Amino acid sequence: MAEVGTVVASLVYGVLLGFVFAAIAHGLNLIWGVTKVVNAAHGEFIMLGAYGAYFLNLAWGLDPLLASVVDAGLGLAVGVVFYFAFLYRELRGKDEIGLQSELVTLVATFGLSLVLVNVGIIAWKGDPRGLRYNPGNIVLGGLSVPLGGVYVGLASLGIIAISHVFLSRTYLGNAIRAYSQDIAAAKLMGVNPTSVAAIATGIGFAMTMAGGAFLTVYLRAGITPFVGLTYAPISFVIVVLGGRGKMWGSLVGGVTIGVLLDVLQVFVPVEIAYAAAFLVVIPVLALAPEGILR
Repeated sequence: MAEVGTVVASLVYGVLLGFVFAAIAHGLNLIWGVTKVVNAAHGEFIMLGAYGAYFLNLAWGLDPLLASVVDAGLGLAVGVVFYFAFLYRELRGKDEIGLQSELVTLVATFGLSLVLVNVGIIAWKGDPRGLRYNPGNIVLGGLSVPLGGVYVGLASLGIIAISHVFLSRTYLGNAIRAYSQDIAAAKLMGVNPTSVAAIATGIGFAMTMAGGAFLTVYLRAGITPFVGLTYAPISFVIVVLGGRGKMWGSLVGGVTIGVLLDVLQVFVPVEIAYAAAFLVVIPVLALAPEGILR
């Protein structure tokens, strides 16, 4: 029988990990919720964010928090280019994103994911890498909590909170929400659908790459070109759990998966813990197909 202290520690670590999971899934949530595009290359941009943080640390000693700012800027630019290179031709002029467009963009982004993985293998080989970042620990009631996890967890919360304020309190944010709900009506209100979709995609990529930088705190020596194969499925499960297009849904889904993964590993092997965490999506889809948040 596991000790209570061990379970409590796993619960705390799971919540912190869940915050970071929420950050890496948040960009996918925004893109999927606004443009209705299922970005199959999401994991590869998480990977690029992690490598970005690694090389920024190697070159200038930036910690993951500072590196995430640079990653976000790069992600914003890459996201806008990505929209015009892979999505614009299929989505332009359409008042509704149908099944055909979703399939076309899915195949296009899947092809991009294969390209990025292979480019990563050629450029960085398959050797695991990790950056040096250890700001110490904080002791809470006998529980030693790594400050690195606390910092990136709080930063992840900040990203979600800022995105919520942006989408609900600014003109551009309201335009993005209008586009996601009804493209034709948004156009009648003076919204430029191309600009809004491109900006939303850029913001989604910025969040994804920043989340990849945060994730390096948990990848001490495990950054490889295959990182996306693990964290892309986790991101999709999080979005489904929380609800597509629901910003706080990323947090709910992320914390749920993070806690399940860490707590279950106290009782069962890690492989079973991952399988059980993913299986939780089945009853959610059956009982609440729109996600936990309503």
